Amino acid sequence: MRMVIEARLENNTGGSVPIRLAEFERADGELKQLGLSLAEGKNLVYEAQRALVNAQAHDFVTASRHCLQCGAALSIKAKHTIRYRTVFGKMTIDSPQLRVCKCSQNTGSKSFSPLAAALPGRLSPELEYLQVKWAAHLPYAVATALLKETLPVDQAISISGLRNCVWAVGQELDDATERAIRGERAYPPADSKVKIVALAVDSAWLRHRPSRQEQDETKLAQYFPSKKLPSTGRHVNIIAGRAVRGDGSCKVYGYVNREVKSAATRLDHFLSEQGAAQDQKITVVSDGAGEFEKAVDGSQRPLTRVLDWFHIAMKFRAIEQSAQKFPDLSAPNGRSVQEEIASAKWLTWHGKGSEAVATLKSVHDMIGLAPEDPACRALWWNLRGTYWYLQSNAQYLVNYGWRYRRGLPISSSIAESAVNEVVSLRCAKKRQMRWTNKGAHLLVQVRVAVLNGELEMRDMPGRRRTFTEKKNDDHCQCVA
Repeated sequence: MRMVIEARLENNTGGSVPIRLAEFERADGELKQLGLSLAEGKNLVYEAQRALVNAQAHDFVTASRHCLQCGAALSIKAKHTIRYRTVFGKMTIDSPQLRVCKCSQNTGSKSFSPLAAALPGRLSPELEYLQVKWAAHLPYAVATALLKETLPVDQAISISGLRNCVWAVGQELDDATERAIRGERAYPPADSKVKIVALAVDSAWLRHRPSRQEQDETKLAQYFPSKKLPSTGRHVNIIAGRAVRGDGSCKVYGYVNREVKSAATRLDHFLSEQGAAQDQKITVVSDGAGEFEKAVDGSQRPLTRVLDWFHIAMKFRAIEQSAQKFPDLSAPNGRSVQEEIASAKWLTWHGKGSEAVATLKSVHDMIGLAPEDPACRALWWNLRGTYWYLQSNAQYLVNYGWRYRRGLPISSSIAESAVNEVVSLRCAKKRQMRWTNKGAHLLVQVRVAVLNGELEMRDMPGRRRTFTEKKNDDHCQCVA
């Protein structure tokens, strides 16, 4: 059995050209291979794509062979080819170089290639979009391998090319954000109906890998001792956050702390993109870590900080486990230590942080200074760490029970999940991956856009690295 697949290209003048795309043979009466194989299917779509691309390119060049001013035919100076990468393989296209007409006022160039000017990126929008989107979810090598298995793109993509594509789009998204921060887009109106129920901000740390420039500067400093070594750090600090709207929808944002000019302006811009009015009071749930101040310090919005209940509960849990070994130990007021700890936790839950601190401190002082018994020392240390934690963050303690009964967030789990979604699931902070500050920052911009559903395929294939970002109901075209 033989199957021959042919196509026919028809132009507007009525002419047609037959094209033979593929031919398949099967033994009669056998089912060893039923239907087309993946390789045969790839070859079929490759041949169809090649025929269509070459026909379109030929018609485009033919239409460009006349001067736009006088209509004279342009002569061919040289012939060469270009490589155009698509989702169905890399295509070789004839791209003749034409001489500029004598009537043209442009004397800077004597020849031009219309096809090369129309396709500066040599990359189809679909292939660029697929590479960026897959790389936002998977490591570069894995994304490249899967694309090669599913599409006939063996010679069209590579790991380094995919990474460069992600960096280009990430830089474009980052530049669009910087332009918006500089005032190119107005803030939402004061009567905006969008309500941000809570905002959670957290950070993550990745293993650092020096960039090529930093490596060169380090080598240069070995020969010139007076030259200062670049301060790179051992880890990459990524800030990630999640905003919860009144309708229950969530949006995330993220960046590398060293790659932005101002973390506070990034936060204000993110809230503006979500539709929050400038004077809207927003509650920020976070733990007592020092990274929080770096993310919100200098913000122009009225932010109210709430200390995360999850970390408070974990500290009380450590005290309770240590106190279980001393069931007969009594507090200064005659009650058992376990009852005093439960009372302090209840006071903290209902917004009476100062009373909880006093209760824990009284038990801590009763035990004494660093007892010799290891179990008693663990109880003493946990008591000390908890009341210092509550005392240092006293201004951020609220009535957690009241907020919980009204369905308001009291935990930074939304921030923990944002870090896990933005950073951990892609950058694999627990694996042996190493990142440069710039590489991690640009990848995070792409991943955030994909998670928020704001990354779309470019709509102008003649431009290089043109993507459309969707920001709620606004559309902002980012052109590199």
